[in-house]
Formats: sequence, C-alpha cells, structure tokens
Amino acid sequence: MIQSVSHSLDVLEELSKSSGEIGVTELSKRLKLHKNNVFRLLATLELRGFVEQNTETEDYRLGVKSLQLGQAYLSHSSIVARAMPVLRDLTEASGETASLAVIHNGQVQFPLSIESKRPVKVAPRIAVSFIAKNSAVGRLLTAQLSDSILSEILATDTPADVAIRNHLAELRTTGQMIDKGGVEADVVSISKVIRGTSNEVIGAIELLAPQYRARVETLLPMVEEAAQAISSSLGATKPALAATLERETIEAPSTYAGLGRIK
Repeated sequence: MIQSVSHSLDVLEELSKSSGEIGVTELSKRLKLHKNNVFRLLATLELRGFVEQNTETEDYRLGVKSLQLGQAYLSHSSIVARAMPVLRDLTEASGETASLAVIHNGQVQFPLSIESKRPVKVAPRIAVSFIAKNSAVGRLLTAQLSDSILSEILATDTPADVAIRNHLAELRTTGQMIDKGGVEADVVSISKVIRGTSNEVIGAIELLAPQYRARVETLLPMVEEAAQAISSSLGATKPALAATLERETIEAPSTYAGLGRIK
C-alpha cells in the first residue's frame, strides 16, 4: 500500500461522508493525521479538481472531478447498466424503493437506488455505505463469501456474526433474505442475490418498504423476477435444483426470520 495514496483516498471518503464543508483542523482530527499532511493532501486534490475550497470559510468540500468519477463508474459498469431499467420497473410495479447492493471490504455499497414515488417511503440508498453485518442485504451478501473470508469476518462473535453463521446454509441455498423491521426499525427489506456468468454472486437487489404496508407475499415474487432478469442479462444460468429449493422456501414459513432481528 502506498501511504500517501491511501491518505488521499481517506480525505475524499471523509469529505463524502460529511453533510457540509470541513476544515483542515477537523479533518486532521478525524483522520488522525498531522495538519500539515492534511493541508498538503488537500492542496494536491484541489489542484486536480477533486476537492474545492470555500474562499470565505477556507473549509473544503468535494470537487466536480469527484462527480465525474462517479458518473464514469455508472456509465462503465455493466451491472449498473443492466440493473437500471429493471430496478425502475420494479419500483414502478411495487411502489417501493429498490436498490442495487454490492459488498467490498466488509462494507455494503449501493451504486444504484431508485426512490419510491409515494409520499411515505423508505429513503433511497444514495452515496451511502454500511458495515455489511449491520444491514439486511449486507448480511445476505456476507453469507455468500468464501469460507476462508467469512471465517475472518465472523471471528468477532458478535450477535450478528452468530446469526449469520446459524443461518448460513439457508442464506446460501435460497440466495434471499426477508427482514421485517429487525435491522432497520419499521422497514421491511426483501433481498435477492444477482449472479454473473459463472453463477457467482456479484450483488443483490434490495426492496425497502414501510413495515405497515409491506406485503411480502406480493413483493417477493417481484424481487425474484427482477433479480433473475438482471442475472440472465449478465449470463447467469439457474440450476433446476436451486429453483426447486427456492420454491420450497417461498411456500414454507421462513426459518431464518430471526436473522434480521439480531443486531
């Protein structure tokens, strides 16, 4: 790892998490770096257009070049391109917020989120990331990781670790998770994995609805159809055995409903 590059990325990530502009002193506290180092990093990033300085307050914010990078990712990503129309249709049909989720270094991120048009709705997952084990769709994606990686992630033995281990077989077999207000209060999350050309899991769809109006029996088939459409467009095939197991899981009461309630 090149330390200066890592620190520069730390600065960008901290600015992206902030609700407003941040000064050099505050950034140095958050990043635990000397003020002089932070100032030099900001000066370099400003010259390249990745951050901007407010001339009145001398505080910093993300620059337009950061936006260009994000837009480039959206235009270059095959999964985003294929998921965009499917998620729009899913949101239109269900009336609820739909997102594309991916996992990276223990964090679940949302490169795409389509907001519900209803007055009462769950907010879209735009420019946010969560610790994967603290998110319903993140727990689903964590369960799909290889055993060697999973053993490291679940080594802390938190209640979330125990919950994922206890329901690992179901999460991997069904490739789906339904959480009824357990992880996020008053919100129902319905998630289904998306697969690529070798049937490897590359992400998941998450549909979010207020708990008072969520009808899982109606929404689940929509999420499954959307996930299958994206997976097929990416070259995935669906083994007959897996399809049978999934149908049996849908028809029977969920045996891992408690997974979402354990934090």
